[in-house]
Amino acid sequence: MIAVLLVEARRGHAIVWTYVVAWVGAITVVLTALLAGVGAIFEQGSNSATTSASVAELVLGLALLSWGAARVVHARRVVAATGSGDAPAQPGTPGWLHAIGNISYPAAFLLGIYSATYPLVIAAAGEILRSDASTAETVVLASLFVVLGSSSVAAVAALGTFAPGRSAVFLERLRVWLTVHNRAVITAILLVFGIALTARGLTGLN
Repeated sequence: MIAVLLVEARRGHAIVWTYVVAWVGAITVVLTALLAGVGAIFEQGSNSATTSASVAELVLGLALLSWGAARVVHARRVVAATGSGDAPAQPGTPGWLHAIGNISYPAAFLLGIYSATYPLVIAAAGEILRSDASTAETVVLASLFVVLGSSSVAAVAALGTFAPGRSAVFLERLRVWLTVHNRAVITAILLVFGIALTARGLTGLN
């Protein structure tokens, strides 16, 4: 969502690429640190590593579920406050969405670090440590996660930079839709990944 908005930033396409570089760097550094740090404590593929990964996934899943549920409750209270079953006609747009267009390069870089999907990075580290992979296989798995985990933001940046004419209509429609439905999108993501991580954690513990 942020990458789509940054494509149209007033300072040009270099802004969105600054965001992408920060995103890729952030998840790479955190994933590497987790694999090196936790891997030094628990033997990869051991029962202790499997249990620790399952507990981490369960905690993350429950935290995301709680956050998503709190957003659902808040949204329902807002709807109830209007006195009807319909959502407010003009929902408030978060201030950060308005500020995206004028964002600076340092701010875009920090935004990339801040908004990276750290819960999934932690879960990925747990899954890799859970497996009985060699050092080379661990590097391949980590690299694959970074590539896949960055593919959405990189694809948006590439479309806006290298195919601006062909992608303009699509990205504009996506931008408008995401701006209007940003709260619902974030809530859905929290609930979906919360359920997936919780289920994965419980399965591993059993």
